[in-house]
Amino acid sequence: MSIRPKIVMTLLVRNEEDIIADNIRFHHAMGVDSFIVMDNLSTDGTAQILRDLSAEVEIDYLYQPEDDYNQWQWVTDMAHRAAIQHKADWVINNDADEFWIPAQGNLKSLLGTLAESTSVLMVRRHNAVVTCPADDPLAGQSHPRHSTMFERQSLNVKGHPLPGKVLHRASANVTVAQGNHAVEGLDGDMDEAGDCLNILHFPFRSLQQYEAKIRLGGAAYARNTTLSPVIGGTWRAHYSQLKDEGAGLGRFWAELSLTDEEVHIGRYAGLLYPDTRLKDFFEKNFEGPSPLSIALSRLTERSAQLVGDFTAGLAHFITQAGRDLRWERPMYHNLRFAVAGAEAHQERLESLQGATSSESLLKRFSELRDCFSLFPRNGYLKEFLSEILGLAYPEAVMRLRKDCAGKRVILHTSCQPRLQETRDTIASFSGLGGPYHHIILMGQSTRHGEHETPLSLEYDGQILRVPTPDNYESLHRKLFYAFTLLDLLAKPELVVKIDDNLVLVDAQAFSECLQQVVDQGAAYAGRKVGAAQHHSQWHGWHLGKCADPVIETRGYQYPLPRHYAAGGHGYILGPEGLAACAYMYLSMQAFFAMPVVGLEDACVGHAAYAQGIDILDLSDPDRLLALPGLATKEMLKREQAWEAIFGPRQPM
Repeated sequence: MSIRPKIVMTLLVRNEEDIIADNIRFHHAMGVDSFIVMDNLSTDGTAQILRDLSAEVEIDYLYQPEDDYNQWQWVTDMAHRAAIQHKADWVINNDADEFWIPAQGNLKSLLGTLAESTSVLMVRRHNAVVTCPADDPLAGQSHPRHSTMFERQSLNVKGHPLPGKVLHRASANVTVAQGNHAVEGLDGDMDEAGDCLNILHFPFRSLQQYEAKIRLGGAAYARNTTLSPVIGGTWRAHYSQLKDEGAGLGRFWAELSLTDEEVHIGRYAGLLYPDTRLKDFFEKNFEGPSPLSIALSRLTERSAQLVGDFTAGLAHFITQAGRDLRWERPMYHNLRFAVAGAEAHQERLESLQGATSSESLLKRFSELRDCFSLFPRNGYLKEFLSEILGLAYPEAVMRLRKDCAGKRVILHTSCQPRLQETRDTIASFSGLGGPYHHIILMGQSTRHGEHETPLSLEYDGQILRVPTPDNYESLHRKLFYAFTLLDLLAKPELVVKIDDNLVLVDAQAFSECLQQVVDQGAAYAGRKVGAAQHHSQWHGWHLGKCADPVIETRGYQYPLPRHYAAGGHGYILGPEGLAACAYMYLSMQAFFAMPVVGLEDACVGHAAYAQGIDILDLSDPDRLLALPGLATKEMLKREQAWEAIFGPRQPM
C-alpha cells in the first residue's frame, strides 16, 4: 500500500448549506483527494454550493430523488463507485456534520502508516457542546467555525453511548450498514483508531436547523418499509414528537444547551474537553470566500449569461434581414435602446461586488428594485434576494420556511390596536385540521417613503412585521411586501388573505373551497368585482380612514383593473399569483411610491392582469361578505341579536 493512499470521501446530504462547504474544504486540506456527494432532495442552496466548489475540488455530484432514507444502500453504492470509478485506496463514508481530524499530520499520513492487515478503522465521535446565553436556551448553537468544547463521552438521546463511525479500504464487495457504523464484505482486521483519529460531530447546530432536519429525515424513515423500526430511533422519536404532539423540540434543546458557567463546570469535572483545531483552521489556515461573495459572483456570472443571450438574440434577429432591407426594420434603429436596460442592469449588479455584508445590501433594497426594473426577466436577482435574507436572518428564514413550505397560509392583516381582534379571529380556526399555518401581518409605526424601505425579516412564528407604515393608505405596500417575502422564502401551497373581522364558522366549507382552488390549479381566486371605467368606482371609500391629511383630500388615483377579487371578502393566491405580486412589487417601485391611497385588492388585480392570470370566481349569492366557511363578526353579532329577540331565523 502506498504511503500516500488515494482517499475518497462519500457524503449523503440534504439541506446542508450552512456546513457543506466547510466540510469539503477541511477534508480536502486534510488529504481527501475527491468527493462523491449524493444530494437527496435538497431545497436550499446545497446543490449550488457544490457546483461552485467543484471548480476548486473534485466533486462527483449525484442526485437521489427517493424520499425513504434508504441510506445503507445509497452509501454502499457510493462506496462501490469510489472503488471502481475513482480507484480509491481508502473510503470515508461521511456525514456533512462530521469532521475527521487526526492527532498529527493529515489523513494521508495516518492511513499510509496502517498495517496491511487493517481493512477497517473504527473512530470515536465527540459531539460539539451547544452553548447558549443564560437567558435564552433556545438560542443555543454549535458550528465548526466557532465551537471549541466537546463531550468526552457523547450519548444519544436515549442515554446510550454514541456509536463510532468506520473508514475502510476500497472494495467493490463492501456493504455499508445504516448510519455508516459498520461494514461487511472485507477481509482483514478492524482496529480502533484510539486517540490518533477522532470525529468532531456537529448534529445540533441550531434549534430551527435541527427541527427542519428531523421533519425531513423522520418522515423519510416513516416511509421506509425495509428498515427495522429500531434503526433511526432518535430521528423517529423526535419526528413523532414534532408530528403527533406538535410541541416542537424546545424542551429537548433547552436541556441540551449549556451556559458558559455550565461549560466550565463540565470541563473541570472532566466531562468536556477543549479542541480549537477546527476553529483555528477556519480562522488561520484557510480563508475561503464568504457566502455573500459566492452569492454575488454567482449572480453576476449567471446574469451576464442571461444578458448576453438576450442582446445576442435581438442582434441575431435583425441580422436575418438582408443589409439592404435592415434600415426598414424598427430594430435597425432601436437595437441600442432595446438592450440599454439589460446592459445597465448588468453594470449595476457588477457594482455590488464590493459589498461587505448582506445587511448593507438589504438596506439598499430600493436600488436593487430599480436594478430589477431595468431587466425584470432576470429571475436570478430574486434568488439572490432570498440568499442574502437567509444570510442576514438565518433563524427567521428557517422558521418561516418550516412554518409555511407546502402549507396553506392564512395571512391575517392587522395592526397593533387590533392585535387582540386578530388573535380572536385565529382562535375561531382552532378546529380546522390539515396543513394550515396562521400569520399575523403587521407594519411599523415609523412612517417612511417607499424608496427608504429596506428588505428585512422580522418573524417570530406567528407575527410577521414588515417595515411599512401601519396605516390604511399603506395597506397595499404592507401586503405586497409580505407577498414578496412569502414568494422569495416560504413557497406555500396557498396564501389566504383575510381581514381581522372574519372568523371561521364552517370548517368543512372552508376546506372544500380551498381544495377547489387547488384542484383547479387556480393562481388567484375570490369574489370577482370590478368595472370597466375608472369613474364608476367608489372614490371616497378611504375617506376618514387615512393617517395622511393630504390623501384625505384626494380620490382614488390609480388606473383600475377591469376585474379583481374583493379584499374584504378574502382572496386566495396560489404560487403563480404570489409570484405575480412579488414581480410587481420588485419591478414597479414608483407605483407603490405614489402618495395616494392604495386599494390593495385592486393592486393585486393589476399584478394578476399583468401576468395574464384569470380570477377563479368564488361568488355565491349566500356568501357575499366572506369566503365560503367564513363570516364577518358584525354579521354574527347581528344574527345573535336577532335570535335573542325572535328566535332562530327560518330558512327561506
